[in-house]
Amino acid sequence: MDKYTLLIILNVPFVIFGYIKAATMYKSGSTRHVGFILRILFWTLILIGLVFTHEIYNFLNTNKLTDSTPLSLADVVLATGVIFSLFLSMQLYTKVDALEKRLSDLHEKLSINSSIRKS
Repeated sequence: MDKYTLLIILNVPFVIFGYIKAATMYKSGSTRHVGFILRILFWTLILIGLVFTHEIYNFLNTNKLTDSTPLSLADVVLATGVIFSLFLSMQLYTKVDALEKRLSDLHEKLSINSSIRKS
């Protein structure tokens, strides 16, 4: 098995989970259309980068833009770690965004209740 294929096999599940999460959030109404499009675009760019890794390397190498060796097993592991980190950061961003919205809603309700009591 080729290292580039291994890179794709290890990382495509993260992209698929990213697509599923974006669709789930959009269907549940927790994200707007623009957020959905941006998330899909983000994961599509990751997927394109994965699929064309070999071609990108060959382009950089032939144009003398890199002097590195071809993809090693350590590079595959590091790339997988970076994509996994991106996946986790997207998950954390989603959770923080939901908590901020919830906190804002609670603050609004508290303000309304406080003003009703003072009246």
